[in-house]
Amino acid sequence: MRNKAVKGIIVAVAAVCIAALSFTVGFFTNRCAQSREISSYRWALETINKNYYFGGVEGGFTQTSLNAIADTYLDRYSEYYTAEEYKQLLDSNEGKKSGIGITYAYAAGNGIYISSVTGNSPADEAGMRAGEWIASGVADGKTVTFGGDDGGKIFGDYVKDFADGEEMTLNSVDGTVYTVAKSQFTASYTYLCTNESAWIFDDAETGGFYLKEESGRRIASLPDGTGYMRLAQFYGSAAEEFSSLVSKFNALGCKSLVLDLRTNGGGYVDVMSKIAGVFADGAKKPSMIARDKHGKTQTDYCQKVSDSSRRISKDVKIYVLANSGTASASEALIGAMVCYGALEYKNIFLSDYSAEYTDWLKSNKQEVKTAQSFGKGIMQSTFINRSTGEALKLTTAKIYWPDGKTCIHDVGLTEKDGCTVVKDVKWQHTKDDEELERVIDAIKA
Repeated sequence: MRNKAVKGIIVAVAAVCIAALSFTVGFFTNRCAQSREISSYRWALETINKNYYFGGVEGGFTQTSLNAIADTYLDRYSEYYTAEEYKQLLDSNEGKKSGIGITYAYAAGNGIYISSVTGNSPADEAGMRAGEWIASGVADGKTVTFGGDDGGKIFGDYVKDFADGEEMTLNSVDGTVYTVAKSQFTASYTYLCTNESAWIFDDAETGGFYLKEESGRRIASLPDGTGYMRLAQFYGSAAEEFSSLVSKFNALGCKSLVLDLRTNGGGYVDVMSKIAGVFADGAKKPSMIARDKHGKTQTDYCQKVSDSSRRISKDVKIYVLANSGTASASEALIGAMVCYGALEYKNIFLSDYSAEYTDWLKSNKQEVKTAQSFGKGIMQSTFINRSTGEALKLTTAKIYWPDGKTCIHDVGLTEKDGCTVVKDVKWQHTKDDEELERVIDAIKA
């Protein structure tokens, strides 16, 4: 669960009271700042009351920061952004990233758990994978360990102290050494593997994405004729990447697809709809249906895919990996695949976590969901204040699958739907991906 930080709006006015003119300028500057602030409040309240799915804020509103309003009156999926924050968000969602390209969590006594590695990032290129445990690093010739009671803070400070382009050393628990440097990079969201080779997206040589073969990433245990595709999020160039990989998949003559949506928390509806078109016989069919609080319905459609080489045939057997982090657009994509006969419930594999992992979640006061997808069947829309550049992301509708009936909000996909549960998954991800290997064994069987 994402915790919101109350950032507030601070208006600083510099008024130098030396002469009457100085005081007058300061006075009107202050009045203008107050006017802009009131205008922002008015815009926020009108936007919330008109569009927010779960009601408005008239009842207990007191003039406070817009962030505080969002924290107090809105659900956890809704948020206020300053103009600068909103621009940063747009850049990030377009795939423009900076840093080393990891998300991590701290487990006392164990070190730093790498929960995800962004494609085409410095960490990805160094060979780091989700599920890795980092024990220590080296700074100024001295080893810095991350396993103590304050290891999480030490790790954060360690990474922060390195400048862009300056190499840092990260040592894993099993002795693997990674050398990475923070940089600006463009995220990749997909890749394809068979038992013979793998294909990723890289921009190192051309300045633009191109499909690159990298045999070292192959998954040797995959059956002949089976392709494995990882889809991390529905942002940036994800739809274009996925289309290219489908073309490669078909060119290889693959007849089975393992689609990995684990910990894919969603993204943009239009990106999801483009990808859904790959599984909808190329027709312009509904990808999802949204209903707002006024009963108004909005239907989004799968992108029409005329080129058969960029579609997944109905003859292809599809298997999907999902876990408690599979949410929103991921669940909508699964819904479209189920509704259009591309995917059977029994071929959806759900992670049932070990007691070690769920106990760790509880100890860190995190939400515990297991043997299910997340269950986010509500849609957020972003509203921009054109005069200031600030923005509000609000929950505006419930999402239904193309059948117009199914909404998985607060329920998720479970074994009751006919999904297959993979029991005793050690952590959300493991370095050697033991869960995937168990699913492959089940597919072979």
